[in-house]
Amino acid sequence: MDRTVRAEDVDSTNFSIKDFAIGSGGGEDQSAPNFKVLQSFGDGLQDERLSSTNYQVGFGTPTVWMAHVPKVQCFETTTDGSTNCDDGDVNPDGMVMICGKGGCYDRARFEIDNQNNPSDTLYSVQITTDAAWNSWNYIDGSTYLIETEANHDINDYLTESSWEGTVSNMNILGLESDTQYYIRITALHGDYTESSPSPDANATTTHPEITFDLDIDTTGGGSSETAAPYSISIGEMTIDSVTTASDLIWFDMGSNASSGVIITVKDANNGLYEPTETYTISSATADLDVVSEGYGLQEYSSSESYLGPLSVESDFGGAGNNVGGVSTSTTNIYNTASNPIHEGRASLYIKVKPSMQAPAPGSYEDEITLIAIGTY
Repeated sequence: MDRTVRAEDVDSTNFSIKDFAIGSGGGEDQSAPNFKVLQSFGDGLQDERLSSTNYQVGFGTPTVWMAHVPKVQCFETTTDGSTNCDDGDVNPDGMVMICGKGGCYDRARFEIDNQNNPSDTLYSVQITTDAAWNSWNYIDGSTYLIETEANHDINDYLTESSWEGTVSNMNILGLESDTQYYIRITALHGDYTESSPSPDANATTTHPEITFDLDIDTTGGGSSETAAPYSISIGEMTIDSVTTASDLIWFDMGSNASSGVIITVKDANNGLYEPTETYTISSATADLDVVSEGYGLQEYSSSESYLGPLSVESDFGGAGNNVGGVSTSTTNIYNTASNPIHEGRASLYIKVKPSMQAPAPGSYEDEITLIAIGTY
């Protein structure tokens, strides 16, 4: 019986087989109305020299068509001061520049080392919390959320530039806080060419965080650190004159609150209170040069390293002797423009103007409370 294999024997209208070499173990063809398959045996596929923990060598012509196995260039959530990411749109001090103080609690960034795959190569991203990869899910190519295998399709394969060109540099969203994740990547460059998964990389999300610290110092206290209890002496006040305390209220703060932070202020007495005479120099939002009497706060400085910005509310950001009033009800005094913030620092003057009606000399006092509130 004629067993000669001809080119037309391994083609059909539905497919084409490019390699039909038979190894030393022999082989035979199988056919059905819609396909033909030529099996190949004895080609040494079990040779232990073809793979190790550091490499894998494919056997036969089909491996030539497969996309190169990519690598994970970076996978980061909490880096501070450095980064392994190398794209130009990445901030050099790491994820605190994107997520704020402490890093990211619900999102992450990765980049692809394409290993010389062409620019139109597509990549799929696998993710798990299981270091052994007994099970895993995928990253949705549209929402960047975790999806199951049942929902994973060709639309979740994106080019390197599409994965890395996402809004705010984030391409994995909806993560759990305080959780270690592992990712690995496959490459696809045409039908039936998907590579093996890359070596994995891991990163751990942080927790939602706000830091807020008060200090008392002069206008030179931009980096000072002082301990509680916090007390400011206004000094000697002069009737019908504005007195500015030599020490200021300083505070530093940071947060990864995704929708930003507001800082509120309130006081205990609606002004400066003199207990012996039971007299109060009322606090007011006013120009102290114009009113007969008043007391309030005025911003001296504000700054941040990243994000925000840390912005004073208009009542407290005036010039000259314009002050914002405080009361027993909370008032917004700063905000971070609905953004997280890293290394924010600000300071406030205390200013007061007593009138002729104010008992003198007296021991005037007030208690001011500042509160930072994050929105996640």
